[in-house]
Amino acid sequence: MSATLQAPATPTDTGRQWFAGLNGLRFIAAFLIILHHAGFASGATFRWDFVGLLLGRMDIGVSIFFVLSGFLLFRPFVVAQFAESPPPPTGPFWARRVVRIFPAYWVAFLFLLVIGTISVDGVRGFVLSFSLLHIYSPSTAVTGITQSWSLATELGFYLLLPLIASGARRFSASRRGSAPRSINRQALMLLVVCAMLALFSVVFRVVMVKASPYGDNSWGALSRLWTPAYLDIFGAGMALAVISAWADRRSLIRGAVESASRRAWLWWVFAAFVFWFTASQLGLERGLEVAGAEREIIRQTLYGVVGVAMVAPVVFARRGASRLVKGLAWKPLAWLGVVSYGIYLWHQAAIQWTLDVMGWPDISGNFFVLVVSATLVSTAIAALSHRVVEEPATQYVRQELARKRRVK
Repeated sequence: MSATLQAPATPTDTGRQWFAGLNGLRFIAAFLIILHHAGFASGATFRWDFVGLLLGRMDIGVSIFFVLSGFLLFRPFVVAQFAESPPPPTGPFWARRVVRIFPAYWVAFLFLLVIGTISVDGVRGFVLSFSLLHIYSPSTAVTGITQSWSLATELGFYLLLPLIASGARRFSASRRGSAPRSINRQALMLLVVCAMLALFSVVFRVVMVKASPYGDNSWGALSRLWTPAYLDIFGAGMALAVISAWADRRSLIRGAVESASRRAWLWWVFAAFVFWFTASQLGLERGLEVAGAEREIIRQTLYGVVGVAMVAPVVFARRGASRLVKGLAWKPLAWLGVVSYGIYLWHQAAIQWTLDVMGWPDISGNFFVLVVSATLVSTAIAALSHRVVEEPATQYVRQELARKRRVK
């Protein structure tokens, strides 16, 4: 989940700056996850009727992150394709992605393991968690930093994206021996690729659950955490990237998307409605239990709809035209978004520390105290992590890549 949590990007090839409001949206997504885990840890998810239903579904923050990740990481590939330029080189792309996830994760993982806040299952469990491969083993999937499953899922997307982008470019750009297709044609065919990813995701989940029905330590249930199972959510963000780059090239598309996003609050009202429907009308489980495969597919599809509805009006808004974007770009909120990766890494530990200090058993305690303490403590640690670990590591890799380019 971390490209969705990375620092502001540099200007793109089109000269367009970082999309205002995305960092603020990142923090909102991270805060939804804090509410989700605080609701579970305090028992509010199970004790409160309607609000408990909502808390049980606030893991939707992860899907918002995945939509953002698909948008931000695929867009440079689309921009390069439309400009008939080489795509971003794969090696540097992977290097930047790895350094965004691992250094801060390793610090959190090792520290929390040493002080006993988390645990792993022997040497094998340590190696799998340390390398973010733990979601591929039923016995280790939810050990270590439990929420790091989404980092492992995202890591798989980082690995696949240059390959997906290369295949999508060959599929959409031109026929063999013929001139390049028009940008309009390319954009439409890239959207077809995104739809194919979504279809593949559904087929993958159906095949896996048929081969291994949901149950304790079943591969069908475990595979829901793997990257192929989330290609529909990543693909939704990639589709937004295609439309965004297309709008930069065609004034008709730009006018359409800016007009559609002019009343951004309507998009968020729609997102709230779909979220309410998902939480209260599908009969989903509140805890760790998994609903039937059909309902899980519907749930994830609706999560993707919510993610798109929240991201689209932010990335398509004309600069300065949306009050929503202005609010999300508010400096304190934007700063919280910049350090939100650390918030995500540390908030579960902060919840556990609060339970220990207050003497509350698991699945008990005051929900509001847990939310406040988890937010404040994880934000403080996240700020330190960003300053001491994430920024230096990112800067080092950026300088090394620049040095290698100069040598070449």
